Amino acid sequence: MSGRPRFATYFHPETVATTRPPETIAFVGYSWPHFAQIRQALVERTASYPALPLRIAALDTFSSVHTAAYLQQLQRMAEGIVPDVAPHLSAECSGLEHCLPGYQAGLGGMLEAIDQMRAGNLDRAYCFSLGGHHAYADWGHGYCLLNPQAAAARYAQAHGFSRVVIVDWDIHHGDGTQAIFEGDPTVYCISIHSAADLYMAKAAGLHAATTTAGAAVGHCNIPVLNQVFDDSFFEQVGLPGRFYRAHEVASVFERALAELPWQPELICIFSGYDGHRDDCGRRITEWTEQDFERMTRMVLDRAALAHCPVLSVHGGGYQLPVTIASATHHIEVLATYWPGTG
Repeated sequence: MSGRPRFATYFHPETVATTRPPETIAFVGYSWPHFAQIRQALVERTASYPALPLRIAALDTFSSVHTAAYLQQLQRMAEGIVPDVAPHLSAECSGLEHCLPGYQAGLGGMLEAIDQMRAGNLDRAYCFSLGGHHAYADWGHGYCLLNPQAAAARYAQAHGFSRVVIVDWDIHHGDGTQAIFEGDPTVYCISIHSAADLYMAKAAGLHAATTTAGAAVGHCNIPVLNQVFDDSFFEQVGLPGRFYRAHEVASVFERALAELPWQPELICIFSGYDGHRDDCGRRITEWTEQDFERMTRMVLDRAALAHCPVLSVHGGGYQLPVTIASATHHIEVLATYWPGTG
């Protein structure tokens, strides 16, 4: 195939819908208000691209990756009812139970994209959603209450895409996604992240983010070392495996894509932008907008070899102008780049 890929976006306002007025919800930190600002800004930046129709996924669609008890707890909390047993949620998840409608709309966009891809009408899509990659089967942290991308991967498998690769270049480890697909030979996760992130150390622990832990559960971790640490730091603190420097990441990532355990039928991206050098990536990944473009092209080159579609989902990013600019660059490559056409 030559020319422009068939591409669409999904930024419907329902992706940030809440069960009650947002001003009455006690959000904390970079939560719903931050995501809402990003969505609005990207709507304006991406207006020229085709848009997928609105689709609302049923809440029980999440049951493919979350426990029934956890979903019931969240539903009760959204209704203002204190559950008999409260789920384990970090402080950053405060108020997100009232965002279940937004999560359902975000997942719905991914399902619509997958259906269009399966029908042969779409090659790539960029879907906006609230945060997801820190959500486990029965708990959440880091602004991630549910894991819509994981649920979308399961939906894809039930609809013809049996082998799925998930690429996660958010600066924080995709720990929830890795845990959900632990030991699953049909889903392969590649996560590029900070090797010594204090937030992750407190929430989920640094060991799960090592190359050793990833390989042990059938996935690939690419932990990146902060410049403040010397090469012996992790040996001193007892963390196993390999650690990488910023200048090594591109080649390690390219090799990981080349050495996938099988040919993917769908590649998903959790596209976080907090690895930018003007966000959390300073002295770690040191990425710029051009690096996000480069990584996007790497994924698209690998997808072309496998003749498979690519579904990208919005991830993290704390500095609003940086996140908007980086997302815009990523989306432009998704929409226009085709291997072999320059």
